[in-house]
Amino acid sequence: MAKKGKKKGMKGTLFLTGLASGVALTVCWRSLAKSGIKLGIQATQKINELSQKAREEIEDVAAEAQAESAQPGSKPSGKPAGGVH
Repeated sequence: MAKKGKKKGMKGTLFLTGLASGVALTVCWRSLAKSGIKLGIQATQKINELSQKAREEIEDVAAEAQAESAQPGSKPSGKPAGGVH
């Protein structure tokens, strides 16, 4: 009968070990998930920032082109924007 009591105690220990492991994994996975979400938010903010800068640049170039084409006798310059050759 002593064996039966020992097995019962072992099952309880295994259960508690499993429970503790589950809690530890939950905490760990939660932390990893949160870190991943934070990275996603930061990446989205950076992409939005870069997109806004690109949009402003395109709008500036379009405004310059429109202003140049409104001038009498204007011709396309054939030069790349920003003075780059």
